[in-house]
Amino acid sequence: MKEINLGGRKFFVIELTEPVGEDSEPYPGDPRIKKEIFSEIKKTGYEHYTYKIGDHSFHPHADAPKHQNILGGSIESFGLDFFFNEALLIDLSEIGESAGGVNYITEVKPEHLMQFSEKLKEKGAVVIRTGYDKWIEANKKHNPEKLPYLTKEAAGFIAGFANIRVIGTDSLTVDRAGCHESHKALKEKMIVECMVNLYSIKKDDFFLISAPIRIKEATGAPVAAYAIIEKD
Repeated sequence: MKEINLGGRKFFVIELTEPVGEDSEPYPGDPRIKKEIFSEIKKTGYEHYTYKIGDHSFHPHADAPKHQNILGGSIESFGLDFFFNEALLIDLSEIGESAGGVNYITEVKPEHLMQFSEKLKEKGAVVIRTGYDKWIEANKKHNPEKLPYLTKEAAGFIAGFANIRVIGTDSLTVDRAGCHESHKALKEKMIVECMVNLYSIKKDDFFLISAPIRIKEATGAPVAAYAIIEKD
């Protein structure tokens, strides 16, 4: 967390991203990150690396509509309206169960979200913390059957708020293993997955920066994500 001063007003900035590398645990079955040396400084006078990395291997990353919807747009279809929003944090980690030393909820249902209906009407983004951010940060292996996800009904509930442009989560996916229902329900939203450090956000309301790298025809892209909280 860093304190900054903008126009005489003080804010806390919380980074919701983390570095990824060759040792980062991918979604099971996805390719691992591979670094290759393109140029060595001792031979050419400059250092340059290339990386083989899936467009969903970043922490966090945004899903493009075409990721799960054949007629959807790719990542460059998202404009500035998706990058800067007033956001609501819904932290469900305390009602989860302990697994591998981490407490997180696996199944997010409509009843977990309905109590926030009035606040959701006022926001452009919602971030759902399941507690899995600590699992990602610990770089533990992932079991698709135990990943947090939104039920079809929970995704439909969020999709019903036209003002919500971005839905973020600390899970690797919004869908349960082998299912694409939640992605399809949220096809008009920018889905940001693998968000980390959400436990550092101590207020429900904050400003969210969620800016993806706009790669043509990509099904996903890395996101620079920050929570901006005005200091009391």
